[in-house]
Amino acid sequence: MKIGIFWYYQNQIIGIAHDFNLSDQDSLGLIDSPYTHVEYWETLRDVIPELRNIEYEEITRGRVIYNAKTSKSYAYIDAKLLKTNIAKKVSDFFELNFECVIWKKDPHYKT
Repeated sequence: MKIGIFWYYQNQIIGIAHDFNLSDQDSLGLIDSPYTHVEYWETLRDVIPELRNIEYEEITRGRVIYNAKTSKSYAYIDAKLLKTNIAKKVSDFFELNFECVIWKKDPHYKT
């Protein structure tokens, strides 16, 4: 089980999924990734050359966090990604049990 940020690009998930420690939770019990889309996009541009002329917010994206109080992962995503086949790819990328993820549309990630 991992947390992090992602984009859905060319039928695949790209981004960063990483481990976390329960001691990293905030006062609400949430554990969020320190990575931001705007900053990590520059790393991806170096790895995937065709991204160099695309801005990070032009591609559907989202974030996975962990709630230590509920012992659940939460995926905050663009509403366009709320399709079972895509959500399963997100689950696989973050090594999550698809059935145990709380899926949330987030207008912040709207493209």
